[in-house]
Amino acid sequence: MDYANLPVETSKTQQFAVYILFYALGVVTIIHSNFFTTATDYWMYKFRDIDSNASYTSDNKTTLQADFTANYSIVSNVSYVLFILATSRFLRSRVGIVPRTIGSLSGAVFLLILTCIFVKVDTDSWQRGFYVFTLIIGCLLTGMCGVFMVTLFEMAVKFPRSHIPTIFSGQAICGIVAALVQIFALGVGGGAQTTGLIYFLIGMLFIFFSLVGFVVAWRKSDFFRYNMTKELEARKRLEISKEIILSGIKKSKFYMLSMVIVLGGTVMVHPGVIVLVSSVDKGNGNPWNDTYFGPVVNFLFFYLFDFIGRETAIFFKKPTNGAIVFALSCCRIPLIPLILFCNATPRYHLSVVFDADYAYIIFLILFALSNGYLVNISIVSVPQVTDEKERPFAMLCVLMLMVLSLAISSAISTAIVKAL
Repeated sequence: MDYANLPVETSKTQQFAVYILFYALGVVTIIHSNFFTTATDYWMYKFRDIDSNASYTSDNKTTLQADFTANYSIVSNVSYVLFILATSRFLRSRVGIVPRTIGSLSGAVFLLILTCIFVKVDTDSWQRGFYVFTLIIGCLLTGMCGVFMVTLFEMAVKFPRSHIPTIFSGQAICGIVAALVQIFALGVGGGAQTTGLIYFLIGMLFIFFSLVGFVVAWRKSDFFRYNMTKELEARKRLEISKEIILSGIKKSKFYMLSMVIVLGGTVMVHPGVIVLVSSVDKGNGNPWNDTYFGPVVNFLFFYLFDFIGRETAIFFKKPTNGAIVFALSCCRIPLIPLILFCNATPRYHLSVVFDADYAYIIFLILFALSNGYLVNISIVSVPQVTDEKERPFAMLCVLMLMVLSLAISSAISTAIVKAL
């Protein structure tokens, strides 16, 4: 097809539609983690003490309740890493972009349908078995999203550069959407099972309609098909040498270290520890303290201010000195123990120091803002400080450090929960 001969009106309309599609697909890439970890009340119900008359929202959480988020974080991050590596190493050369996209998203839809089915199944008699089953489902769901992540970025390079930022914007706003869905589900009422069903159904439907949008674009959009089927311009063979690799790492070392410190610190407490924090006035009969504090503060506030931090970094792009960014990243570390000494329950070893909700909210906002801002500053600065030959290897190092940081910090998160 000669794209230049497409009608101007058709071209602009289709470009806008595909632009929105990439935004939705960006949300899909991390919907697995956000929609599982923020369904807090549902998991508290499923893993409650069935021999106790206490409410499943009680601060006296069982081991399964307290450990679920941290354990899911470990399983999902390890699965994410393995499936991304497997896709990059094996699937890319054997399975095309279109079948990979349809297959991975169809698999994600199926797994969420399975999750919806078990919402209404009585699992009390095999609670630990269901716990393991849920982690397996989460592992596979994360794997599907890992395959799709690699595929989406492979797809994005075929389109104009303006389409790539929409993926990151979609990822940033996914957490906000997930938190709003949870708040909506709680507002509807009907108990933990009903709200859980609403929650997972919306997540499943979002992936399903994104898949439908992809298939429709593939079949009906001339603009989409043109870009998907065109051959990328021939590239010169990259010159690989130890000097080039070391030079790229040397120029971007402060940004890489900053990213590891910031991202690693965030994963250590979010969501594993933060999900355990409740209002100090919980139990007084106030809906804000008893029902909405967790989803609004722990998730909506976190993702909202993380998004604000990311967007601010894109437009502000300061500081440009890597050493200053690294210093700011180190200054963020004290926020971790400050959050640990807030009202996270259950706790058996550490005392609550900050017994005021406003203190925790301030810490969380600073934590989320600095996470979004410093991580984005680090990532966008690496291509700017490296030359054309160094850039691919520097960005590869960034990706591998992110993956390594996620895996290690997830394990540390579980240890921190036990240490509370």
